[in-house]
Order: sequence, then structure tokens, then C-alpha cells
Amino acid sequence: MKKILFLFLISISSLLNAQEKAKKTPEEKAKKKTIEMVSSLKLTKEQDALIYSTNLKVYQSIQKYDTKEHTKKDKKKQKDIAQSLRDKEFKRILTPAQFKLYIALDKADDARKDAVKEAKKKEKKEKKKDDNKTDKKDKKKK
Repeated sequence: MKKILFLFLISISSLLNAQEKAKKTPEEKAKKKTIEMVSSLKLTKEQDALIYSTNLKVYQSIQKYDTKEHTKKDKKKQKDIAQSLRDKEFKRILTPAQFKLYIALDKADDARKDAVKEAKKKEKKEKKKDDNKTDKKDKKKK
């Protein structure tokens, strides 16, 4: 009984955490991303303001597009376009060394996100496989 309660609480916690993550405003996202960039790229105050402005425009654009009814493929395409424009703007704002580091960090972050997605897919697939085995066992018992 304690295990079931514990698992239930973990599930609720995960759901609430996911909802909080989804509710972030473009301003919050831009601020968080800019703070990360300030520390990793050692931005000047002037760069900080320009980067924040660029990040905010990108996140607002993505949010505006997400609120409309589009397919996942279209949303991904729009996000890629916005990020491409952002990268062009960053190239103008950052020094060549900072931009090179930004690209390297961005690629590493993309690889990390891809690994997480793959792990979740694999976990989902295994859970489905386990569920199917359980269903088969239950049918055999009847």
C-alpha cells in the first residue's frame, strides 16, 4: 500500500512539474536563456541586453505560432526558421570566439535533448511491450 501511495505521489509530482514547465512565458524563457548565455559566454552588459531582446523576439514568435492550430511538422519548421534568424542575429552581436562557443554549446544541448527523447521513446516502447505481455498472461489465465 505504501509503495502504491509513493508511486502515486511521484506521478502527481511529475505531472505538476511538466505543467509548470509548459506554462513559462516567452519573457521567462528569454530571461533564463540569456542568463545561461551570460555565464557561459561571458557577455558584456550591452551584449546581454541585445541577446535578451533577440531571445524574447524568438520565444514570442514561437509562442504566437504554437497558439494557432498547426501540425507538429509545421510548428517544427517555424521553430527552425525562428532559431535560424536568432543565430544570424547572435552572429552579429557576439564576438567570433563567443559565437563559436555558442554554436558548440547549442549542439551539445541538442544532442542531450535528443538523447533524452530517445530514452523516453525506448522507455515507452518497453512499457508497451510489458503491457502486452501482461495482457497475454491475463488472457491465458482466463
